[in-house]
Amino acid sequence: MIRSHLFSPSFWAIGCLICAMSCQRQVVLVPKPDGIAPTANDFVAAQQRRLLAVPSLSLRGHVELKWIDSTGRHFDDGDFDLILRPPTEFSLRVSKLGEKFLWVGGGGGQSWIVLPRENPSRAILRQWPTLPKVVGSPNGLSIQGLGGLGELMEPARLIEALGLAPANESEISSVSWSEVRGAWAFTLPNRRQYARGESLLPIGCDWTDATSQVIATCTLEGFEWIRGDRPVGSPASSSQALVATRLKFSVWSAGRHEQVGAPDGELSLSAEVPTFGAEKIKPQLFNWDDVKAALRPEVIEGTQP
Repeated sequence: MIRSHLFSPSFWAIGCLICAMSCQRQVVLVPKPDGIAPTANDFVAAQQRRLLAVPSLSLRGHVELKWIDSTGRHFDDGDFDLILRPPTEFSLRVSKLGEKFLWVGGGGGQSWIVLPRENPSRAILRQWPTLPKVVGSPNGLSIQGLGGLGELMEPARLIEALGLAPANESEISSVSWSEVRGAWAFTLPNRRQYARGESLLPIGCDWTDATSQVIATCTLEGFEWIRGDRPVGSPASSSQALVATRLKFSVWSAGRHEQVGAPDGELSLSAEVPTFGAEKIKPQLFNWDDVKAALRPEVIEGTQP
């Protein structure tokens, strides 16, 4: 008796694998909800309430970096410590085996990125918050070899991606529903912010080029209620706030965009429970002179005080 290969276990195993892979690639579209769409003013008001609810934030956890360059694919990981007081003070420190290899920060009218592992070690300074919002701008922070991720390393941009920046109603040109994101899209110059539900909880951001093609994205997931004691002297808030504990940034560099394939650089942060971090906030984190004294970069580029 001849047994058809169509009924062999190996055939069905392969078929199931192909099916599983194709299912993973499918994008689930979320239809527009019933009811009245939110307005730009609604989003601005929601952000004001959110900033009152989150006067400061501390996240700690694991970080992964993936990037592609002329020498191939690369991967690195470590631990991160993110502390911020929106909208003008920010610190993201990344380390591996206790040794810092990246510090992005801002405060006192400046922003910086320090790369201690480069040879020679290097720091890049810029005025803040005067940097443009455009990813890939020639005035952005230039880091070679990270698949364009360096273009995202600007505190104001990262704070906005985290959904912790004040919104300006005059900048919002349109409000639409995104079936891909399952959220309301608020279009601003060179970027879109996405917010979900009646609370308009921020869940991510896209950055676009001059042709409106997406060249970088941020996705926020794993929301948890922020915990701990509110910082002394912070404004009273009538509400609690949900904060993302999983953040993923993707960048398409060198003129590429989302529709042409896989990103050139990816940054993923997986945090523990978010807290106000009042006991971790120190003025030295947001002061360039103190950061410079701590890391002693051999080369300093950009605008110095």
